[in-house]
Amino acid sequence: MTQAKSVHSTPRRFTPKIVGGIDHLPDDRAQKQSTDAHESADARRPAESLSITAQNGRLRDQRHEVWRMAEAATRYWKLRIDFQSAVSWAQQMGTPEGRFHPSDPEGRDHVSMVQRWRAALVKQLLTPAWDGASVKWKQAALARGQHCNTDVKSERIERAIADDLAFLAAHPVRRSNSEAMARSREFKEAMRQRIRDIAASRDLSDEEIKPALSLKHHKLVEFVEKHDVNWQWLLEGKGRIFETDPIRLSPNSTGAEFAAVVATMPMADQQAIRATVREILQERDQ
Repeated sequence: MTQAKSVHSTPRRFTPKIVGGIDHLPDDRAQKQSTDAHESADARRPAESLSITAQNGRLRDQRHEVWRMAEAATRYWKLRIDFQSAVSWAQQMGTPEGRFHPSDPEGRDHVSMVQRWRAALVKQLLTPAWDGASVKWKQAALARGQHCNTDVKSERIERAIADDLAFLAAHPVRRSNSEAMARSREFKEAMRQRIRDIAASRDLSDEEIKPALSLKHHKLVEFVEKHDVNWQWLLEGKGRIFETDPIRLSPNSTGAEFAAVVATMPMADQQAIRATVREILQERDQ
């Protein structure tokens, strides 16, 4: 009996081509990207639950989305100009590749593309910068005078750059060393207080909770296992205090289970916990 063979159709490969003319490009792409960015932002946690630096990071991310769109337009038109020049040169030299594209003997498409590139460049120069690198790009473009053939004056671009620098200075995404140390001390003291609360509820002596108060990983594991404590509550004070089905971590654990619990927490809390763990390990090694 002959078994029927399944026939798989080979998908046709789509090869985009750059053709003459520029008025056919879609105008709704930027609007769609902006809508998608807003929908993604709405799915994230409320801003009031974030740290100041995390809130600043979110504001910068919003600027980043707009900046990337402006940057993409500038790069697109620059590459279109370069490609059109390559096509024209190939056609002048009579190479076969030049026949793949429409000719532009009077240079109308080239002039139009240059105008579009200049407009996109100016738009990017006036788009709010999201980080230091984007500010440096603006400063370099201004120094090269790439805006000179447009109706935008240097003073306007300089004001935009000054506004960018003021925004970045007012919205840092990294804490100073003193702020990080203060947050670490606050986090460790809050965890120790929760351990003392457990001791009060279970009538534990100071000697019994002394190892856990050191905040060493294996001592915390022993404490959680012995007293059926919810890891999330111990670390950040959320959820129920005691587990009906405790997380099983052995004193010899490598920390993978511990890391899995931490990974479910807000990013700002994860960073604080990692900083605290590093400090504890440094204190242990001293």
